[in-house]
Amino acid sequence: MSEARPPSPATPPSPDSQFRDHAANERTLLAWIRTGIALMAFGFAIGRFGLFLREIAGVGQVRASPGLASVWFGVALVVLGLVTNTAATVRYAAVRRALLERKAVSGSPRLVYVLGFGSAIVAAVMAVMLARTLGE
Repeated sequence: MSEARPPSPATPPSPDSQFRDHAANERTLLAWIRTGIALMAFGFAIGRFGLFLREIAGVGQVRASPGLASVWFGVALVVLGLVTNTAATVRYAAVRRALLERKAVSGSPRLVYVLGFGSAIVAAVMAVMLARTLGE
């Protein structure tokens, strides 16, 4: 019995294989875009809620700190979402180009590291600010 051999580099990939690769690339892009939109929406909500609390504190309905920390956290999350969507689009184009040229897809985990560390930094600073607010 002969064993099935993988196709040689000279053998063009099947149309089904190409479709699956491109579809997977598009699904990955859409997942990153969805993540970026969620970050931006969450940042917008945090920023607007902070402004809302300041306004009702001015009327005397609630006690709130006059700082703009929530607005800056909101801005940071919106920027993080913007970076996510931009980097995802650039990555999609690079992978698409590599697939069309039938080259190896070389990737860098830079986007994942930037988003992970960026989110962790924003979360840590938010936690410290929240702890200080609760301690008052």
